[in-house]
Amino acid sequence: MKRLLCALLVLVSTTAADAQSVTEIATEGAVTAIVQTPRGTYAETERGTVRLEQGDCPGGLCATPDVIRGLPQRAPEGALPDGFVATAASGDIRRAWYGRPTDRYGHGVLGDAIEGGSLVVETTDGTRVELVLDEALVFEDITPRIVDLDGDGSNEVVTIRASQTGGAAVALYGLRGTELSEIAASGEIGRPNRWLNIAAIVPAQVAGERSDGSTIVGVRTPHIGGRLFFLTMATDGTVRERSDVARGLSNHVVGSRKLGLSALMQTGGGTELYIPSQDRRTLRAVFGGGGDIALPGAVDKAIVALGNRLVTATEDGALLVIDP
Repeated sequence: MKRLLCALLVLVSTTAADAQSVTEIATEGAVTAIVQTPRGTYAETERGTVRLEQGDCPGGLCATPDVIRGLPQRAPEGALPDGFVATAASGDIRRAWYGRPTDRYGHGVLGDAIEGGSLVVETTDGTRVELVLDEALVFEDITPRIVDLDGDGSNEVVTIRASQTGGAAVALYGLRGTELSEIAASGEIGRPNRWLNIAAIVPAQVAGERSDGSTIVGVRTPHIGGRLFFLTMATDGTVRERSDVARGLSNHVVGSRKLGLSALMQTGGGTELYIPSQDRRTLRAVFGGGGDIALPGAVDKAIVALGNRLVTATEDGALLVIDP
């Protein structure tokens, strides 16, 4: 019989500064992953999986033993191993994934040296269109992102692309007639084997940009200095980049396939984006709507917003509930 996890949890510690609090909760087994899907938020532990919900339990977090529901579909056979299919409910591009796996780049920042050699999209009528990269390029990513960045009704595909000479960049693709084409790209980092991780895609004005449209927020070299950048596509299709918006951030651990170490959250001051500091022992509010939040240990699991709280876990598997 299912029972609330609050019966299985023990409150370990709570620290507070001003209105902020971090509650550390011990589970029956160490937390190995935090997973958020359209169907809910889950914690995988060494003793099983639980569904997390706000409630009258320690730290305001209750959970029930459950299986994860709503996971994205894995990429088709022959596509990027461990890749997933991105989906969209509207627009011309409805599905996208990385194909033609290749080891020609050899960086291995995501746990192996196999990267995508092509981008495949599927349109509203089921037509598949593939863009194959030049030999000097790979998609150093796991799942593309489908977003209508400029609000014109046609979708863009947001990718992380790396080159043999310049390292990683954000590259945007879209359909032009029946062809899949590059629309724009950020600057490359400047040398090979240097990577970036996308943290969020938000309305441009949320990121402080003086335009409509959307802003891609990312961290260059999250393992070495962690430099925040914004890439904005305005409603007229123009693209503007702002580099070194902040430093000392990290939203990825070398060798991990977990890319979700950041979370968007609605606060009293609007939308805020939380990204860990370089040592992953502090959460930083990068849009300036809140103060830094000290953590009891370094986090290496996904950070998700659950109502008015954040949920994540530390390297040693401690579940954290954060009230920013």
